[in-house]
Amino acid sequence: MPAGKQRGWGITGLILLVLAVYWPAREFDFVRWDDPVNVTENPLVTEPWSWPLVTKLLNGDTALRFKPLTWLLYRGMHAGFGFNPAAWHTLSLLLHLGAVLLFWAVLRQQLARFRPQAPPGSLELAAGLGAAAWAVHPARAEPACWVTATPYPLLAICLLGSFWFYSRAMDAATSSARRRDLVLAWVLAMLGYTAYPVGVTYGLWLLAADRWIFCVAPAPRDGIQAMGPWLARHAAFFLPAIASMAVTWASSSTTPWLYPAPPSLEQVGLLMRFKMSAAMLTSVWSHFAWPFHLTPNNPMLTAERSGAPLLLVLAAGAVLLLAGVWLLRTRRPAVAGAMLGSTLLALPVLGPAQWPSWTVADRHVYLPHLVLTVALVIWLVPRRPDFRYARLLAVGGVLLVALLAGLGRRQVMIWRNTDTLFTYIEAQPAFDWNVHQQAYIYLLWGAEAQAQGHPEAAAGRFKQARQALQNGMLAAAEAGAFEEAVELSIHLEQAFGLPPVLRRERIRWLQALLRPQEAEAELLKLQGKTGLP
Repeated sequence: MPAGKQRGWGITGLILLVLAVYWPAREFDFVRWDDPVNVTENPLVTEPWSWPLVTKLLNGDTALRFKPLTWLLYRGMHAGFGFNPAAWHTLSLLLHLGAVLLFWAVLRQQLARFRPQAPPGSLELAAGLGAAAWAVHPARAEPACWVTATPYPLLAICLLGSFWFYSRAMDAATSSARRRDLVLAWVLAMLGYTAYPVGVTYGLWLLAADRWIFCVAPAPRDGIQAMGPWLARHAAFFLPAIASMAVTWASSSTTPWLYPAPPSLEQVGLLMRFKMSAAMLTSVWSHFAWPFHLTPNNPMLTAERSGAPLLLVLAAGAVLLLAGVWLLRTRRPAVAGAMLGSTLLALPVLGPAQWPSWTVADRHVYLPHLVLTVALVIWLVPRRPDFRYARLLAVGGVLLVALLAGLGRRQVMIWRNTDTLFTYIEAQPAFDWNVHQQAYIYLLWGAEAQAQGHPEAAAGRFKQARQALQNGMLAAAEAGAFEEAVELSIHLEQAFGLPPVLRRERIRWLQALLRPQEAEAELLKLQGKTGLP
C-alpha cells in the first residue's frame, strides 16, 4: 500500500477508535467534582467583560491555577452553548482527539529519527498502534470525560505542537528555517503555559531532549561560545514557565479555596516531602504499566500513615530506578531519556508543596505517559527489517490496544454523573485513607441529592460527612497527630458546627501544640456558648 494511503487509513482508524471508546461521554452530565467551581458556577466564565475581569483571568485565585487560555476557552463555550453538558463534553472529546493526532505525528517523527532503516510501512503501523494505546489507556478517561480536566488535553496539544516544531528546528537545513521553527515552538509553549501550569517543566524536558534525542547539548568544556546561545535558547522557554509557576504558587499560598492551605516546613518536613514525591513518581510509572483500579481520587496520607511501609517502598523504588538509569545513561541513552524525561514532566504533579500523598490521580499522568509511550515504541521497533518479528509485534500491538480500549471504555462510564463517580470512588481501597477528601465527597454528594430533590438521601450523605470528620479527628488525636485533629475540627465546625465537648478537646490539642493564644480564644467561645464563668 502506498505510504500516503496507509497514513490516511491510520488516521481514520485512530479517529474511529477514539470515538468508539469516548463517544458515550457526550451524554454525560456535569459532576460535583470541581465542575461547579471551574465551570457552572465560575464567575470568570459568566461575568461581562471588564478590566477587573481581565485582571482576574490573569491571576490564579480561581481554582488556584494560572490558566487564562483555559478561561478564555470556557468563556467562548459559554457564549456559544451556555452550560449544555453535551457541548462541553464534546469539547473535551475533541481536545483529546486533537492531542492523539498530534501525538501520532510526533511519534512518526521520532520513529523516523531513531529507526531510519525500518520499512516505512512498519513505522506507520508502529506509530498508529503506539498512539492508539496511549489514546485509550484507562488513565486517559479522566481528561477526556471530566469537563474540569479539559486543560490537560489543551496543554498537551500546545506542547506536542511545540515539540514537533522544535524537532524540525533541530533538523533544519538553513538558519532561517531553524529560527522560524524555534519561534513557532516557543509560541506554542507559551500558549501551553497559559493553559495549565502542570506543563511548566517543559523547558527541562527540552534540555533532556537536547542531550538524549537530538545530541546537541554542549558540554561545559566547550566554553561560553557554545554554551551561551544554547542556554539563551532554553531561557526563552524557562522564564515564562517560572512566571506561570510563581502566579500559581502565590495563589495557592494566599487563597486556600476548597482545600487545606499548603503546609509549612514544620508541618511537613523536607524528608517527608522527598519521600512523598518519590512515591508519587513510582505511581506515575505504575499507572503506565498496570492500567487497573485507577481512580481520580488523590488520597492524602494521615500522620500515622506517613511512615507506612507502602510509602517507603514506593519512594525507595523510584530512587533506586533513577539511580540505575543514571548509571546506564551512556550505554542506554534511550532508556535514560525516557525515564528522566517522564520524571521531568511529572515534577509539577508530585506535590512537594502539598499535604502528603502516595499516588497520583489519573489526569496527572497525561504528559509523562507520552514520553514513556514513545520510548517503548522505539525500543520495540527493530533497527533492521525483520518481517516475522514485525508480524508478531503487530498482532501483539493490536491485542494490547483492544485490551486497553475495553478497560478505557469501562473507566469512561464512571463519569456519567455525580452518583456513578462518587460510587466508584467510595469503593476504592484508598477512600478511607483521606478523611478530608472523604468528608468533602460526602458533602458534595449530599448537595447533589438535595439539588435533585431527594432530601432523605441528602441527609444521609451529610451524616456520613459529619461522622467521617468526627471519627478522623478523634483517631488523629488518639495517635498524637494534634495538628491534623485541629484541622479536621475546623472543617467540622465550618460544615456542621462544633459541639462544646469537641471544642474542649480542641482546646486541649491546641495547648499540646503550644498555641496558647488560639486555645484562649477557643475557651472564650466555649464560655460564651455554655455560660460558664
